[in-house]
Amino acid sequence: MEELLVMIYGTHPKSKKLYAEAEKIINLIREKGSVTREDLANSLNIDINSQNGKKHFYNLISPMFNTILVSERRGKIVYYRLSYDLFRVYIDGIRRKAKYYLIKNADSVKDDSDQ
Repeated sequence: MEELLVMIYGTHPKSKKLYAEAEKIINLIREKGSVTREDLANSLNIDINSQNGKKHFYNLISPMFNTILVSERRGKIVYYRLSYDLFRVYIDGIRRKAKYYLIKNADSVKDDSDQ
């Protein structure tokens, strides 16, 4: 889990303070499959109706978008779920960038990610 949190949040000391709550978020969503914003905030004891609570909640959630988290709106309710497919797209993007920067003449080199 530590490696995943480092990829999502980085290693800055302020970011590392979010790791414990982020791990709770990931575990809760993994258990339930899909969780409402309110249920997620309540499980973390965050009041999303206050300005500070809302800011803290989105500081936890925002880095997860485009890496592992998908949100869906059903009426006025927002649901969050984990997406392994989104994570694979994220990792493939990193691999393509690494290939470009680390391999001379990367266009002529084929590997299993080139399909």
